[in-house]
Amino acid sequence: MDHNPRPAIRIMPASFGVAGGPRQAPDHGDFRSGPISVRRFVVRFRGRGDQIGALLPDGLALRGEPTVTFQFFCLRDIPWLAGRGYNLLSMLIPVRHASSAGGDITDGQYQAVMWENLGDPIITGREQLGHPKLYAQLPEPRDWNGRTHIRASWEDFTFAEMELSCDAAPSAELLADIGQSAGAGIISHKYIPRSGQWDQADADYLTLSPLPGEANLRDPQPAPSIRVGTGRIRFNRPDWQDMPTQYHIVRQLAALDQLEQLEAFVMEGRMYLDFYDQKILD
Repeated sequence: MDHNPRPAIRIMPASFGVAGGPRQAPDHGDFRSGPISVRRFVVRFRGRGDQIGALLPDGLALRGEPTVTFQFFCLRDIPWLAGRGYNLLSMLIPVRHASSAGGDITDGQYQAVMWENLGDPIITGREQLGHPKLYAQLPEPRDWNGRTHIRASWEDFTFAEMELSCDAAPSAELLADIGQSAGAGIISHKYIPRSGQWDQADADYLTLSPLPGEANLRDPQPAPSIRVGTGRIRFNRPDWQDMPTQYHIVRQLAALDQLEQLEAFVMEGRMYLDFYDQKILD
């Protein structure tokens, strides 16, 4: 008998009962839990501290060199989607958080913005995790002549283009840097306005998605394969007509100075990404 059953997670429309999702198994006999298949394409650059720091919410400070990571994920074999998958593009900044209660320091990666190409993870991720998820068209990466080409679009306006060439084995220094830069996990700013009182918030706080997370510690998977090389990302500056609700975001990303391109890498493996052990940072 389970003496510590998980509480039901409600989500709109709540009157229809509890819905299955990434943190809640559906009530169906065909469901089987397990890790998901992941392909991760990562480009990084060193930028200007004033530009990058301006994107941080209150309570966070830049950690180490002012760097930015953009990562494109292809997620497949997802149990809560009955084996389906989706793609995502996100932006990470290494940060440090000091508890308002005093004493506790949390290092992590601030997730400034994130795009996905499926509504279900966008809705659950925004409401339950506080991840800053938006919709975009994110087609499959295209491999050609030793390079991988990735693009992100909104209503057929291509606002981001990534290109990588990764075929070398990683150094011990890079492997250590990947682990150190991740810190305790992904930090996001959850903000939801209060209905009718638009200048007030129903939720306004920082969240932590721990890495590697409870599920990965409980059922560890083989280490992912990693290939390193070169890569970069370019943002195309939109007009309001191109991206009416997102142009202000992409314009700021396009304006970031990329002073030095850092090693890019590609990872492939299996892991859990349910983030059930999500926390609020005080």
